[in-house]
Amino acid sequence: GDHADDATWVLTSSFGILTMQSGFAMLEMGTCSKGNDVNIMLKNIFDVVCGALAYYMVGYGISYGSPSNGFMGLGDYFVDGDLADPLKTGLLYSRYIFQFSFAATSTTIVSGSLAMRCRFHVYCIYSFYAVIVYAFVAHWVWAEDGWLAQLGVHDFAGSGAVSLLGACNGLIGISMLGPRLGRFDGTRPPSDFKPSSPATILFGLFMLWWGWIGFNC
Repeated sequence: GDHADDATWVLTSSFGILTMQSGFAMLEMGTCSKGNDVNIMLKNIFDVVCGALAYYMVGYGISYGSPSNGFMGLGDYFVDGDLADPLKTGLLYSRYIFQFSFAATSTTIVSGSLAMRCRFHVYCIYSFYAVIVYAFVAHWVWAEDGWLAQLGVHDFAGSGAVSLLGACNGLIGISMLGPRLGRFDGTRPPSDFKPSSPATILFGLFMLWWGWIGFNC
């Protein structure tokens, strides 16, 4: 009935948002120089793999667990439904997927910031812990008792909890790593940093547009 429709709508929006992972990957791949394709695609895959694990283990509980206080949720870690109540379980898992899709988007913003300057295994570690950081911010803004929510903060479509957090993480990352080797010191020609595929950039842009529809739903 109505609950099934609710879960279907939430999951449909979730899948649209997760499509943005492909959009970010293609946008990043097209703007980077040739030879970085596999690294970029794998980073975006592990955003989902490591992020889903972290959000399942502790992230969802920190964001929306019960009991909770203004700083974090204190329960519902390792998301697990009740087999005796399939309706409640279905709604729980659909909400987990939806909230995780926001967490994954916040994480993958940093992938583009650190393109061509970060080791793959280091990025995998980041993608796990970044989701946990996101979980705290999501609780502050979107949980009923979050301290920012209590102050009247209104976040439209994740502009603060998702996009601004991802941008801040990216700024910290590039501040620590510095520019790509040879980018500004003259040791490598500018042609080494030319975008490899404008068509891939535009295709990624269209996929991001589609994903933003899910964000706003």
